[in-house]
Amino acid sequence: MNIDDPKLTAYALDELDEAERAALAQKVAASPEADREIQETQAMVRLLRKEFAAELKEESPRRTNLGDIRDDPWFWSIARPLAIAAVIAFFAVIGLAIFGSYKLHQNEIAQASHSTPASPPASGAVEAEVEDGRDLTNSYTLVRQLINDGAWPFKGAVRIEEMINYFTYDYPQPKANEPFSISVDIATCPWESSHRLVRIGLKGASAQNLRMQPTFNPARVGSYHLIGYKAVNNDEIEVAGMSPGQSVTVLYEIVPVGAKANPAARDQVKSGASATRPAKMDARWTSSSAKVLTVKLRYKKPDGNKSELMERAVVDDGKEFANASPDFKFAAAVAEFGMLLSNSEFKGNGTLDTVREWAEEGKGNDPNGHRAEFLELVRKAQTIKGT
Repeated sequence: MNIDDPKLTAYALDELDEAERAALAQKVAASPEADREIQETQAMVRLLRKEFAAELKEESPRRTNLGDIRDDPWFWSIARPLAIAAVIAFFAVIGLAIFGSYKLHQNEIAQASHSTPASPPASGAVEAEVEDGRDLTNSYTLVRQLINDGAWPFKGAVRIEEMINYFTYDYPQPKANEPFSISVDIATCPWESSHRLVRIGLKGASAQNLRMQPTFNPARVGSYHLIGYKAVNNDEIEVAGMSPGQSVTVLYEIVPVGAKANPAARDQVKSGASATRPAKMDARWTSSSAKVLTVKLRYKKPDGNKSELMERAVVDDGKEFANASPDFKFAAAVAEFGMLLSNSEFKGNGTLDTVREWAEEGKGNDPNGHRAEFLELVRKAQTIKGT
């Protein structure tokens, strides 16, 4: 992403409308340089505010009598210069906003002069949603900024699926003539050892939207919980504009038949499974009870109107979390971190200490240093929490 793009300034100063901000958030998340540029702009504004507030706090006790200030040397030597400095700082920020908006406007005029309209940006993530008027499409960046500022993130800032998908994972490229690759692995759920954790990874080979829907075997799964996301009808997850090379990660916590379910679990297997055995099973499961779930993908080709279907059946081989891949461990660490930050009812027995342990085991090669940065973020969260 071009860090000279005037939209970055407008983004940093919250000058964009919801649609523009949602579109730009994905590009910012994928560009460390753009993210750093935004943070530096925001840091400059915060610094100006903090310095002025500190100076006022230091100097104000010296003045207790607020009588006639016209002949007061303190006012003319201290307070008046501070006031002038505040005004200058204020107009500097306003000027920066105006300049950024002007550059943005000029850029939009230039773009509008071209006859070919721009294509919508590819996101590779669930479509943007707004809660309480706040854009939540770039949750990890917001959480990181709050923690680095010494603040515990507010619940609305934590979107676990976006935190998980901020990081890249080593999924295979799609096979020839296939639009997506589907990777599924299952291991012990680290925050609740009687449960299983399912990781579904999708990687695109071409710019389609898709819907992903898992179907669980009621002979094996008593209940399940989708971690993050907001599923649409029939438990489908909609992924908007997946571009070549992009990947999406989805986690499910499943409760095997006979295991104790989380009392807060909301999503039950639709066939009516009980804690012992299901009352009724679809015939397709009776001959393949080793299968835990089937992943279904529905998509449309760029030049087609007909919906296509891909399926992948998954068997649970009983893998322990200790033997899971580094990517699996790291994704689980990020998920639990999000649940702890938001005090989710599904956080189980995990702690910030165990999050750091799992993330360290899942750090792997980390060429961009993003996973090391996450470990440092967890450490800072522990300091804020006092644990």
